[in-house]
Amino acid sequence: MVSARCSCASASAEGKLRAGLAGQEPFVIKGPIPTGAAVDLWEKIAASNNWTFDYTPFETVEAGLQAVSDGRIDVLVADTPITHENAVVVDFSQLYFHSGLQILVSDNQQSISRRLIRDMKDLLKLEIFWFVLAGVFLLTCGVYIFERRHNPDFPSKRRDGAAEAFYYVVTLALTGKSAYKGFPGVLGRIVMIVWIMLGIVTVAYVTSTITTAMTIEKLKGSISGPQDLYGKTIGVVDDTVAAHYLEQKGINVLAFATLSEATSALLAGQVAAVVHDSPILRVLDFKNPRIPISVVGPVFNKENYGFAIPFGSPLRKQLNCELLRLSETDETGRIFSEYLGKDPT
Repeated sequence: MVSARCSCASASAEGKLRAGLAGQEPFVIKGPIPTGAAVDLWEKIAASNNWTFDYTPFETVEAGLQAVSDGRIDVLVADTPITHENAVVVDFSQLYFHSGLQILVSDNQQSISRRLIRDMKDLLKLEIFWFVLAGVFLLTCGVYIFERRHNPDFPSKRRDGAAEAFYYVVTLALTGKSAYKGFPGVLGRIVMIVWIMLGIVTVAYVTSTITTAMTIEKLKGSISGPQDLYGKTIGVVDDTVAAHYLEQKGINVLAFATLSEATSALLAGQVAAVVHDSPILRVLDFKNPRIPISVVGPVFNKENYGFAIPFGSPLRKQLNCELLRLSETDETGRIFSEYLGKDPT
């Protein structure tokens, strides 16, 4: 790889640069001594160029962008998306981070077998099975009594005889075939016909119930990407990119005031997943290893972050030169891995 070599004289005006500070964790963590991935990256760039600066905090990225546009600050250190709308009012350095939306799911989801049993319980009618069980019991008793009296080859022991009678009843009900010849006479044949018909109906009902439960489970499925969000209720933070994106896609959302509230709803089973900015979800997962949550699927609705600067700023070339160098030496990756864990975007 050819290393980017830039011979850039300091472009700052005399005195300190005015650096705006806005955004959220992990990019900007405000405090007496600001930290965060974007802050660390900016301060490394400033140190390499021998720039001095003072921070001016802003409540929102939008307020910081307005300050850049008005010329009140020289650079905005924030998780500022490089979009057409923003590029109309300010200039940007090259990107320093690939971002977008990602999905947070709970690791406490029930196993497939447990969910299948739950779905079957919802579909099966308990009264029907009590009726079938009572029918099997009565038929078994009838066969046992009849065979003990009229069949000399029938087992003499009660336990063996009961088992044999139960076997006759079940095999005839399930298959319509059995070694048992049935009760004699017209009444006996009518009993046998009803017996076989009830067996066929019961088997068909149970089979259809299992098929339906498996279909429901397949439709519910697990969430591994944005294509799995449809037909489910997804948690979002109110008035965010994620909320607007999912609403535009026609996905049912449940909005919360904070990400913490959305995560609690996820763990409580109120929502199937939470969609939010990828780096923020990854920080949440990275810093809370004991909470049973995982970030899954690819990053979607992608956007890139960069440092916002005024049009015609002499800082632009220095910023880009240093960003290239830090990227090629993987220093950018090391900075972000401290906040996002291994393999940062």
